[in-house]
Amino acid sequence: MTNRKSGRPTQQKSAELTELILDAAERSFVERGFQGTTIHDLAQGCGVTRRSIVARFKTKDDLLVAVAIRDMETYSPQLRALQVRQERCWEDLEALIRKLWERGSNKKNAALLRAYLGETVRLPHLAEAIRVFYYEISATIEEKIAEMQLYGMFRGYKASTVAACAISLVISNPRIRTMLLDPAFEEPVTVERYFTDIWTLIRAMA
Repeated sequence: MTNRKSGRPTQQKSAELTELILDAAERSFVERGFQGTTIHDLAQGCGVTRRSIVARFKTKDDLLVAVAIRDMETYSPQLRALQVRQERCWEDLEALIRKLWERGSNKKNAALLRAYLGETVRLPHLAEAIRVFYYEISATIEEKIAEMQLYGMFRGYKASTVAACAISLVISNPRIRTMLLDPAFEEPVTVERYFTDIWTLIRAMA
């Protein structure tokens, strides 16, 4: 039996290197922003050649789009997978809101969102991917609220209205965005206090 000759990497090794590059790019976008990220620095940080990165992502724009899509494609299935059970409706509603809160209150997510939104004027395909992502989130929340309405919750509202309020409160709320710039915001008591404020409002609607 002959040993495999060195040369082109196996499919698994190639996939692992692609993930390594995407991980490094994501960290850099979070820490340095899009403008502060360079392919040269990424190559050095990954211990690979610039050519290895450009072979997969021709430009930094391509890297940003790939990181954004990977991020969104990871989050959406996690949100959809949350259950709505009649005997545990309140627990499941809280789990749903906490999953949204995770998206809205995490500093890494906020930094990535700033990197994405800062380039959407130049990259309309990225803007479209973000639009589709938030449409999917809205549709998922609306479906779950509609299920809860079958169990007697949110009877006074359209499911779409509740979904829009929930998303606005936990993702787009200006107070949350302001707090994300505060270094103390990651302190657990502070985070939980702001979640409790939002949870109280949503419970009142239910």
